[in-house]
Amino acid sequence: MRLSAASITALFLFMAPGLADDVPLPRPRPPEADRKVALPVEIDPLEREAALKLCEEFVRADVAVATALEPMAWDNGCTAAAPLSMTAIKLASGKLVELKPAAVLRCPTALVIARWVRDDLTPLAERLGSRIERVDVASSFACRPRNSVLGAVMSEHGNANALDISALHLADGSRIAIQNAAGPPEFLAGMRQSACARFTTVLGPGADKDHETHLHVDLAERRNGYRICQWVLPEPVKAPGTAAAGAETAGKTIEKEK
Repeated sequence: MRLSAASITALFLFMAPGLADDVPLPRPRPPEADRKVALPVEIDPLEREAALKLCEEFVRADVAVATALEPMAWDNGCTAAAPLSMTAIKLASGKLVELKPAAVLRCPTALVIARWVRDDLTPLAERLGSRIERVDVASSFACRPRNSVLGAVMSEHGNANALDISALHLADGSRIAIQNAAGPPEFLAGMRQSACARFTTVLGPGADKDHETHLHVDLAERRNGYRICQWVLPEPVKAPGTAAAGAETAGKTIEKEK
């Protein structure tokens, strides 16, 4: 017996309710699936002990004004096992360089930053006839993924292993800003060179759109000691007579070679 199209449709409609009852419904989403805020967790005691051990060198160096903080950890991987709040860096002269706001960092990172300011940036400022009074901190410890992109790898900021700097203030009232390289070219060039020598990651203007306004430095550990140094500075502007003098010198050299 052949069934017409109308008969098949009627048969389907008759059977459909029973079939629907046999189809399993998807499992309800667990509560944590929709949760976007990380929850605090207990720090591993062994990790805490190891982090405190690393702080001993920082204390012995006595190069900064800092206060120890309680350990912090979250279930998304953010961890600061022995963080400190560094409010100022002690110069050899006894003067202080303020960090505003205070930087929350792990001890080894704080030590490298303090030595960078003391031993590298301070001499650069002295060549300008001044000294550094304040460092404007754009970011330090922050529990977030890289570049704040949801689902990305955890940022070094999430391990208190990074510092973002937006500007430096000198005692003579001048301000050296990272954005647009607003400062003496020789100072910025020396700052870049010394940063890339001390840190494993240096990201500034020219690296990507997320670092156009500040300088990011960190001590990320990578395979085979791989380092990243990406901070593009403008080419130095030559004095009007420099180019002409250079061309004249080149011309004389060519004539001698002839």
